Amino acid sequence: MSGQARVEVPFRAHVELLQRFVAQRAEIVESIQGLLNAQRKPAEYLQDRALLSRELADCFFTLPAIGGDAARLGDQLEQAHWACGFRPRRMPGIPNDLVDPADMMMRGFHFWQQTRWPGRNARLRYAHTLFTLFVLRRLALLTMRLWDAGEDGAHDRLAQLQGVLDRLCRSAPADQPRFVRDVRWLIPVAQSPTTDELSPYFDVARAVAESLPDADRIEIHKASVDMAGGHLRSQLLHCSTDRGVPLEEHGLVLSTRNSNALDFAMLIQGLVPLLHAYEHAARGGDNHKRLELAGALCQGISADPELFVNRLDLLGPYSMIEHLFVAQDDQGHVAYTPTGERHVQLLEEYTALIHRLAAPLAEDCPRFRPVSGTYSPFGVIYGFSSNLLEHMALKTLQPDAATHFGIEDVFADEEGSPEKLAWVSGWRKLPHIKPEVQRLFAYPQPFAEQIFGRIETALRKCAVEGATTPKMRSGKLWIASEDGQTADAEAPPIPDLPTQYIFSSDARIVSAQKAHSYDQTRLLRDRKEGMFLVSYETSGGWVALSKDVLTELLGMGRDARVVGLPSGAARTLRLMCPGLAIAR
Repeated sequence: MSGQARVEVPFRAHVELLQRFVAQRAEIVESIQGLLNAQRKPAEYLQDRALLSRELADCFFTLPAIGGDAARLGDQLEQAHWACGFRPRRMPGIPNDLVDPADMMMRGFHFWQQTRWPGRNARLRYAHTLFTLFVLRRLALLTMRLWDAGEDGAHDRLAQLQGVLDRLCRSAPADQPRFVRDVRWLIPVAQSPTTDELSPYFDVARAVAESLPDADRIEIHKASVDMAGGHLRSQLLHCSTDRGVPLEEHGLVLSTRNSNALDFAMLIQGLVPLLHAYEHAARGGDNHKRLELAGALCQGISADPELFVNRLDLLGPYSMIEHLFVAQDDQGHVAYTPTGERHVQLLEEYTALIHRLAAPLAEDCPRFRPVSGTYSPFGVIYGFSSNLLEHMALKTLQPDAATHFGIEDVFADEEGSPEKLAWVSGWRKLPHIKPEVQRLFAYPQPFAEQIFGRIETALRKCAVEGATTPKMRSGKLWIASEDGQTADAEAPPIPDLPTQYIFSSDARIVSAQKAHSYDQTRLLRDRKEGMFLVSYETSGGWVALSKDVLTELLGMGRDARVVGLPSGAARTLRLMCPGLAIAR
């Protein structure tokens, strides 16, 4: 994948290693069961993640049948994943990694300490779960290596991984959940932890779009859109509950729009091909595929349907990430990067498609209305998609865990599914979890209904109005030259952009009351997250323009004049806000 250090791994050797693991499942599981028989171990041992991780790995790698050459493959997949920019960010107090069997072992120990230590059969059941998680983690990491040896053979390598997953599922006892049936769903799972680098996500999206057949491509995009939509909905519910405010509260709208540039951009990457596939299915009379895709599309836009359907003029800038999409050369020329060019093209496609297809989507939308007593994907709550695998795994600590559902079923919307509702609702109903915590994470039927209502309203509004421009005129950012002069001296005056939208770490600029003070470390971090319309370095620090101006000013039809931007920053702002930022 372009733009990142390429770290090739012996793909076939890793596939064969996983096949050997699956073939030796019984012996490996027996060794894991022995580790779980830890009732008399000291408390420090039960919480020593590094030690447990080594001992768990030994259960796999030290078996004679696995072969001594396997040790060299050890953590190679993880190191390659990190080298390509996917190293999880350290977030104290917040788990941020792919599902980790050693961590799940620790959580199992904690469960048994709070309840009672199990006998051999219960230990075997959980040992099988840990075995599956160990293999799934490596499978997920291996999906990120599909393109190391070139894009031409990516489909064949993906088929090899599906073969391993099929064997893994067939080898599992009847009391084990399926976790995941389609290996293509592990591609977004592998990218679910938060990272400091953002460019690798676009590299993967491009590789998927350019190297895989339509069937694979659409399924990966569907999984990615489903999971991203669920993540954003969960974030929205958490913030709404934590602040005690409704979903439409102004501050909540601002914060969720301003902090999700990557998620918005990646949704665009997935929604465009899904909209094309939806249109093809509708024209071809394939109603089953049409509804399947309509469900994914509704989930994709669900966190902010007004933005994704009716305020596309604002969606574009909100989804732009300055340092990835725009570059300035040594001569001062400013232009889109290849990643930026691709994103702008996708935005144009998305705009045309959503307006063309809003009416049929509005017709299909009622099919996904949440019904009391049954399950809707609009009500699922999780942090990262890998957390869903953790929920399924922890339920196997109890003998009555549902086994026929997998991660794909979390996002499938079948009519009348009380059994699935019981499955999802039961994830946190464990005896060691306090009742108040269980209530906090109870399935939120009213929230699901509200999310659906917002989607239906946005689609109907677009379908009825049928306009390619929003009902309310958007304001413009009029860019003056560095000296504050405008090209048209006779033009009516436009108010300057209020300083509440201008941040700076430059004490001179702040003391002149031209910007609000902003810690430079935080400013540079937020810049990397795509939280600003434009930013530039000064002799004493940095200056940045907040994206809040999009909703609070431009979205309300108000114009503002931006004064004093260096020429490069002015050109960058125009590229970041196509149609909204205009040189005057």
